[in-house]
Amino acid sequence: MVAWGANWCGQCGGWARLRGATALAAGYWHILALKQDGSVTASGLNNAGQCYIPAGLSDVTAIAAGYDHNVALKRDGTVLAWGSNGYGQCNVPAGLSGVRAIAAGNQHTVALKEDGSVAAWGDNRLGQCSVPAGLSDLTAVAAGHGHSVALKRNGTAVA
Repeated sequence: MVAWGANWCGQCGGWARLRGATALAAGYWHILALKQDGSVTASGLNNAGQCYIPAGLSDVTAIAAGYDHNVALKRDGTVLAWGSNGYGQCNVPAGLSGVRAIAAGNQHTVALKEDGSVAAWGDNRLGQCSVPAGLSDLTAVAAGHGHSVALKRNGTAVA
């Protein structure tokens, strides 16, 4: 792994913990690494617990990092979130399953389900969690500071 830029909180360090990474995610002052064995590790500022990996977290296939929260997608299609929860961005909706992709915005989280639908939760002050009615047939999602984006199977984007 190579990281560069501001390292005020150690987000560009922690090399020993990050070896064997297959995916990375960068939050505001922290980074996450998904390792080959399905475990997750973190480095950087831990002011909201975003670098404390939940006990027993394993079998992870994807990770995403928001401002100061993180999201992990497990092989069984369930989602786990941790870190700052000031806007409910870590309150994974009850019964959420069949997830195939995740994204973390500034203070919100988005999940793409196997059926092509999407769920979003957390900060909705700018409508970033207000999923448009009838939105379906999606293949990818992304989340920004105050917005969410989805890609439809036909190649069109919805923001």
